[in-house]
Amino acid sequence: MLYTIFFILLVNLLEIPFSTAACYGPYVTASSIEALHEDIHLIQPLPVDCGRLSCDFYLSSSSALGSHGPLSAYGPLGMVGPVGHNIWNPTAWRPDSAHIIEWMTSNMLFGLENNPLSSAGPLSSESYHETLPSINDFGKHLQALGLWGVLGPLGPLGALGPLGPLGPTGPYNTMNLEGHHSVPVHLTATELHNFDLVEVLDESRVHESLDCSFMILGTISFHRETDSYFFNCAPNQFVTIVLVPEHSLDYFNMSLYSNSSSSEHVASSDSMKYINFIQLGLMKNTDGSFRIDVSLHEMHQFILAHSYRLIVTGSHDLLDLDKEENNIRGPHIISCSKDEI
Repeated sequence: MLYTIFFILLVNLLEIPFSTAACYGPYVTASSIEALHEDIHLIQPLPVDCGRLSCDFYLSSSSALGSHGPLSAYGPLGMVGPVGHNIWNPTAWRPDSAHIIEWMTSNMLFGLENNPLSSAGPLSSESYHETLPSINDFGKHLQALGLWGVLGPLGPLGALGPLGPLGPTGPYNTMNLEGHHSVPVHLTATELHNFDLVEVLDESRVHESLDCSFMILGTISFHRETDSYFFNCAPNQFVTIVLVPEHSLDYFNMSLYSNSSSSEHVASSDSMKYINFIQLGLMKNTDGSFRIDVSLHEMHQFILAHSYRLIVTGSHDLLDLDKEENNIRGPHIISCSKDEI
């Protein structure tokens, strides 16, 4: 009896955990790339040919991942782009009711075997594994978990993001579309696959757990406020989460948690140099229920609202993560240790 009591006390004092942390697969964040300090000599394959400019330049704060790049407030995903409620956004002029037009254009677009999401498009194995990396080393690192993978075909700028055929500029009007919605798409002449539409919602209209494809227009009203959103993703896919500020002088942080009973922390991004993002490989047999927290890190403007755009893009199971895991290597990729699996 005394030995039992002693053992219980010892466990409480040492706080020995009996359950191991879940392994969600490798991931890359803006913070993990910032931690490289633009030193890429440990990256495999080593990017050397990135076009007219050096590969190091594309990791500067004024380049592709920074506040002047395509993920920034001035890029196509920002407030000046096509998606929004402002008079200059084309989606603001779209009628709410266009069911006949939507059905006709959807059938013409997704019903063809050579549509943008089919095996003949940019997400096909040939386009992704052969054509893209053959352009140059920058193209190679546009693949998932690459240095610029967030800008690539599996991220929010690709065919599965809000600017693609599944978003509000496509055949379906997904502005303020609540609930989970998917459409059947011809991968080949005989094979169908359901893809999630990219619903665009103001934060006040988020009343339930979301799927793995959406854009939220939110605002932080005071410095210590935290906005939390819940979403679910099927396993065996890459999940890319991007936090776009609507004004370039606002800096936001985000943290990703498991939405299980333990609310385990998965990843965070709090870079001041790059637009914050998380690109996560969601392995097979892994719970894909998450919570994402958004907070304001610093604000250097005090006139406009501190607004942001949270974009989640799931790649679906178009790629086998087991085969993609070692496609690119480097200290910017954070992986589970063997004892965590």
